[in-house]
Amino acid sequence: MNELLNWLQQQKGSLRTYIEFQDRALALRANAPEQAALLRLLADLAGRFVETYDRQPLSAGIAAQALDRLTDFLGRAVGGSAGDPASQLALLNKIGTSELA
Repeated sequence: MNELLNWLQQQKGSLRTYIEFQDRALALRANAPEQAALLRLLADLAGRFVETYDRQPLSAGIAAQALDRLTDFLGRAVGGSAGDPASQLALLNKIGTSELA
């Protein structure tokens, strides 16, 4: 997951970023089954963002805000701020009820 976070931190936030993030997160589930729910939720979050802006203009402000939010969620998961089960569940619920746009 650190590799995914490092990759995401180097992206600019175009729609292609979210498409590739979704692919990478879903592929990572096979290697990190203990993070499968988190990775699925993050992939779905990125996918909904792509669906929202598919064939529509994406302003730099919205792109930056969405990238910051996705990076924050992944960073919290990687950084261990969701270490205990209650915190992990709270993070999953937060991601599950969030939108990037």
